[in-house]
Amino acid sequence: MNQTNITGNLTADIETREVGEQHLCTFTLACNEGERVVFLPVEAWNMSHLPEHLSKGAKVLISGALKQNNWETDAGDKRSRIVLTAYKVEFLHPAPASREPAKASGYPSKRGNRSSGQQMSKRSDRSHGRRSAA
Repeated sequence: MNQTNITGNLTADIETREVGEQHLCTFTLACNEGERVVFLPVEAWNMSHLPEHLSKGAKVLISGALKQNNWETDAGDKRSRIVLTAYKVEFLHPAPASREPAKASGYPSKRGNRSSGQQMSKRSDRSHGRRSAA
């Protein structure tokens, strides 16, 4: 079974092109792996709506299959590359530029609107089950 689920952020805006009668979106996903960052090329076929909703920095969850592309250079050197072919793309957060400051941390504000300098902390106050302000 070749099934992959991975979460990450787009490293750039999505590139699109027509291939015959099909629509191809390509982008690179940056995924944190402990102290390292893994960059994975992604192709999404017939998902022409993606560039309307996602841009550089957007966080997504992608379900798909890994594919290995092999080719030979003009000099005769063999090359290969692993690509994730997406069959499902879930929008987890919009790109940072389009995000509202109070929603940036993922926690709704209970005190009304906050200025861009006052965001909720991801640290939880376990004794009361509340989020504490940063």
